[in-house]
Amino acid sequence: MSTDKVLSSPSFTMDGQIRKLNGDGFNLYQYPDYETYKEIQQEGNRRKIDWQFVPQSHIALCAKFVEDTVGPVRFGLCHGTRSGAEQSWFSEALSGKPEVLGTEISDTAKDFPNTVQWDFHDANPDWKGKADFVYSNSWDHAFEPLRAFSSWLESLRPGGVMLLDHTAGHVARKANQLDSFGIKRGRFQRLLRTEFGATAEPMDPLDFTTANPDYPAHVLVMRKR
Repeated sequence: MSTDKVLSSPSFTMDGQIRKLNGDGFNLYQYPDYETYKEIQQEGNRRKIDWQFVPQSHIALCAKFVEDTVGPVRFGLCHGTRSGAEQSWFSEALSGKPEVLGTEISDTAKDFPNTVQWDFHDANPDWKGKADFVYSNSWDHAFEPLRAFSSWLESLRPGGVMLLDHTAGHVARKANQLDSFGIKRGRFQRLLRTEFGATAEPMDPLDFTTANPDYPAHVLVMRKR
């Protein structure tokens, strides 16, 4: 099986151990079973519930790009939002205050506005073809990354955009049991283009490293065909 296929076809370890898979430009953690993965994610969520990774200034830059690219926004999704800041900031920054929902695997989702308890690997039929944009800086929590990205692209309307932050915290060597997937930026771009180029067009990555030195991020963008 190719390393790319491993990213979409989880092979649970049979000996009850958590293991790190070293792939071509990426690292991916594998778990004994789904419940182990879910428990680690929920415990990490509770431990970091008051910690905000991405600043509002970055969301404002992303919101401007979204509006400039797709026009008026009616509905958007943010995946892995913990305490719900991202969807709130997107809604504030976009004209017309559109509906923006966030997903979180932990049951703490119920404590925050516009947050749905949901495993972001799974496609939600209620969102299929409806989102003007999908955003995440938490894609590195995926243990089956290609299934997650496929689900996110499925939720986009034609012309909608998927935005994925890539920072120094998303590289391969930063992967761990909680942040289960890390990948080099160039490798990530090739992966998205190869796996999803038939359904989504890769756009030039956004370089916000100068515009926002407090959160030096590149944003990888795929536009639904």
